Amino acid sequence: MAKKKTKKSPSGDGYGNTIESEPLTFRKAYLEWENKCKGISAKEIQSEGRKGVRSVPPNLFEQIQEHVTAAFRRPESSNDGTKGAYVLIDDIIKALKDDKLFLENERDNLEKFQKDMGVFLKANSKLNPSNIEFNRPETYDVVNGKVVNESEDTITIYGHYVDKYFIDKYPKKKYKVMPSWSSRNKNESNPPYKQALFGGGDLLGEGEGLLDVIELALKELDEKAIELYTIGIKRASALARLPSVQSWVRRNIKKKQFYPSNSGKINLRQIGEALLTQEFPIKNDIEQRMVTIAATNKDIEFAQKIERFKVGRISNQVMATLIREVISRGKEENIRVKNGYYLQLRGLSDPPSETWKEIKKSWMQHLWA
Repeated sequence: MAKKKTKKSPSGDGYGNTIESEPLTFRKAYLEWENKCKGISAKEIQSEGRKGVRSVPPNLFEQIQEHVTAAFRRPESSNDGTKGAYVLIDDIIKALKDDKLFLENERDNLEKFQKDMGVFLKANSKLNPSNIEFNRPETYDVVNGKVVNESEDTITIYGHYVDKYFIDKYPKKKYKVMPSWSSRNKNESNPPYKQALFGGGDLLGEGEGLLDVIELALKELDEKAIELYTIGIKRASALARLPSVQSWVRRNIKKKQFYPSNSGKINLRQIGEALLTQEFPIKNDIEQRMVTIAATNKDIEFAQKIERFKVGRISNQVMATLIREVISRGKEENIRVKNGYYLQLRGLSDPPSETWKEIKKSWMQHLWA
């Protein structure tokens, strides 16, 4: 016996329709990540800008957004601002914060981010925050609190620029050396930018990086289907392409319960109410696309699979349009109802006569005459 699915609290798709599915948690995880990064000030990460240059963003989140762009990159940086975390993050933040259902192209962006983060972590990659370079004089002296006699020969540190030389050079900053943030070797340091992207460190714990949020999002989008999608019909022609809808409409427009006893004029309100009670399975990607177009009037593709849908509201006008669209896709031009009359609906071709009964009656009268 199939396990009965527990109904979930409905939520919106962002287009005026409702969904029932297991809640997605990745958006909450993203907001927690963003708020945590916003709560880590530029002073805490010891990155408050340079004298003579406009101030850098005030917190870790905004600095990640502006990571290595032309306005904020260091003079020695080999990155011109067209690569790095800035470009990748800027593409996905809006989707992660949006209340609308996730789209397939937005999911593709998450996969690209995940893949590119692997490139970031490759040994010796210049995109890796662990490998951001800073040059220092190999030797120098401190006299009366000032750095003097800086050698022309330099050494390179990686990750973060605050080392003993920086503290000696700029004592008014009152910074302190964070041993894990910089290193004399590539691929070893764990500066704030890296912690924000990958988690694991003194600022963000293990599993708290943006990449962890992205991986959670991809997992949930793949595993948590939309169990029931309740729609308003914005494009009846798209819905009429579904075989299950066609079958239901063709079957029900012949039922005499939706007609007066002496007419072929269908009661659109009654058949519309009957449609609202039906749930239809979605069998493949093409059907899901048609339902999505019908519900949103947009040619979009949701990232989650939709299992079933139903119509939540329908006007007489839309019901009439749906009937006409279904009939136009079939072989029967004139629909004979089980009360003996032909379906009469504006926009359909005229039946052979008002009713087949009247045809028979007039013929018999003619014969008797």
